[in-house]
Amino acid sequence: MQLARDSGVTAIMNILRSESTGSIHIGSTDATKPPAIRFNFLTAQLDRDVTLEAMRITRKIMTAPAMQDIATDEIAPGVDIDSDDELLDWVKKNAETTYHPVGTCKMGSDPMAVVDDRLRVHGIAGLRIADASIMPTLTSGNTNAPSIMIGEKASRMILEDAA
Repeated sequence: MQLARDSGVTAIMNILRSESTGSIHIGSTDATKPPAIRFNFLTAQLDRDVTLEAMRITRKIMTAPAMQDIATDEIAPGVDIDSDDELLDWVKKNAETTYHPVGTCKMGSDPMAVVDDRLRVHGIAGLRIADASIMPTLTSGNTNAPSIMIGEKASRMILEDAA
């Protein structure tokens, strides 16, 4: 079974440890309403520089002689989009997360911290956070295994505190 008449190649790049910082806030007193999420993609200069370099390297790879029979046309962003500003504008309009957001619930004792070192939410008795949101940075692999380990550690701490 053939899915398409023409073959194609998709090349995707992402910044593993972005320096751009987004935010997530409660958007309503109605618990069924989604939170207000601001990704703030490409607000850090390093992220813009890395994105541009990655796009240019990807174009070199895709137009290399070894690829000439495989990748014949650039569909997106398109060969007419080439300046730094044009490329960044295209990314801002089309970027998505890699579906593994982390770091929204800082651990610590400073005013920005959400949880303490035992994962207890500051100011809310009986509530802990035990997921990828407490990770200070994105792991180099999938977030599933580290999230499981956070849950395992949290379960031990809950049992210890209940004893």
